Amino acid sequence: MNSKKVILCLLSEYLPGFKSGGPIKTISNLVNQLGDEFEFRIICRDRDLGDSFSYSGVIMDNWNKVGKAKVFYASSKTISFFGIIKILRKTKYDILYLNSFFNFYFTILPLFLRYFFVVTKKPCAIAPRGELAKNAIELKKKKKFLFLWLVKVFGLYNNLYWQASSQFELNDIRRELGLIAKKIKIAPDLISIPNLVINKNFKRKPGLFRIIFLSRISPIKNLDYLIKVFAKVKTPFEFSIFGPKLDFDYWVQCKKLIDKLPSHIKVNIGEQIFPSKVKEVFSQYDLFAFPTKGENFGHVILESLSAGTPVLLSDQTFWQTDKLLGLQTLSLNKKIWVNAVDKWANLSKEKLLVRRRAALAYANKINIKNKKALIMNKYFFFGMVKSI
Repeated sequence: MNSKKVILCLLSEYLPGFKSGGPIKTISNLVNQLGDEFEFRIICRDRDLGDSFSYSGVIMDNWNKVGKAKVFYASSKTISFFGIIKILRKTKYDILYLNSFFNFYFTILPLFLRYFFVVTKKPCAIAPRGELAKNAIELKKKKKFLFLWLVKVFGLYNNLYWQASSQFELNDIRRELGLIAKKIKIAPDLISIPNLVINKNFKRKPGLFRIIFLSRISPIKNLDYLIKVFAKVKTPFEFSIFGPKLDFDYWVQCKKLIDKLPSHIKVNIGEQIFPSKVKEVFSQYDLFAFPTKGENFGHVILESLSAGTPVLLSDQTFWQTDKLLGLQTLSLNKKIWVNAVDKWANLSKEKLLVRRRAALAYANKINIKNKKALIMNKYFFFGMVKSI
């Protein structure tokens, strides 16, 4: 008889999807590393972010075995008020695990149904996944402020278990929600063990200094800011952009800025990179420039480091500057970024190799910390089990 407690995890996209980035990686890593101690059941959409077509090779509106989890790929017809009620009532679980703060069908509606006892009121954990960061709140600010006010008035989010990925995110949650988030613990995002690409005999290919931006093209990732910075950089370099362009209006804005860049900057515009190829692509570049407005973890940062590609990062994450500059964080000040990019683009091959090795060392440190993160995640979920 199976004695494992069942965690019912709700998130908008899951494997084989990848366009929404971090949450998919976080949950798949959680399943891989805790799937022997808990039974994970996952409800998600039947398609990737922004797609108009379903995944191939999955059974829609039914449970599929995916790694150590059972995954229910819900069709557009099922993602509805009565569809969500039906799934939650038919699925046996011990813990409800939500992975967004603002998502209507995968967070707000389940909490509403739970609040009014339409579905069984089991212990519920919520991970905001960076949605309560200051800069994230600023996007569509009026709607979010109104919703946060309603949350505080009506108590829909009361008595939940809150998961923060870091002290950085814990502070965000407490700032926005105050006493609503009483039961809050830090349980860092788990990572897959980095496959370190670079070797000691790495030899750089000849040519211009190469900078990459690899992420979802959206305002929170701040690509437009980076392009404005590059417009002021005097040193020639090559700049490549990869990622799904899901916010078309924002991409048009970025493209107009790209067209105005000076001629000494060679720009390459690529498409999204499949997860299996990300680190290989990173390894071909000298620097990952990422002026993000906020990340609750930033799996793409680790992927760059584990490929031996240094990272130039905004200070809007929990990541800290490495002494050897395998990773460097900067405030979002254009003059500071311009000076930093000029310095990076003028590095000698020898100094760049030192920073590449420092990037790998940083990735190794994060890998070691993952063991502690695993224990913290176990503590978080087993703590909820005790309340059942």
